[in-house]
Amino acid sequence: MKHTREEELIQRYFDAFNQHDIEAVMACFHEHPVIVDPTGKRWEGRDVVRRHYETGFDLFPDGHCDLRLCTGNGGRGVAESLFRGTRAQFGKVVEALGAEVMEIADGKIKEIRDYHQPSPAKTGEHRVV
Repeated sequence: MKHTREEELIQRYFDAFNQHDIEAVMACFHEHPVIVDPTGKRWEGRDVVRRHYETGFDLFPDGHCDLRLCTGNGGRGVAESLFRGTRAQFGKVVEALGAEVMEIADGKIKEIRDYHQPSPAKTGEHRVV
């Protein structure tokens, strides 16, 4: 099955995220990236977005996203995933299911709107942030 350029980019982004490879994550982003979290908080600019990922990798050293669905075309993409990780400071398992809607320009992610919501972890614990 042939994938669109948008779908290939989304897969590269998730692969880099799951490897906690900050350089590969940032290589997926446009020169002026924006991330919007589920509360509406915005991270804008390469340095700010980079720090956002570095902080997340530090908070969840085993954090990873199981990519469940990926589609993209015409400069837009959607990915549904299940995030799972252990909050290093508290040892609590965190799970969040949701989607990321992406705007893609010049073959790079320009904006991610993240719609992940906490879900009960398989251990019976709830998301701690």
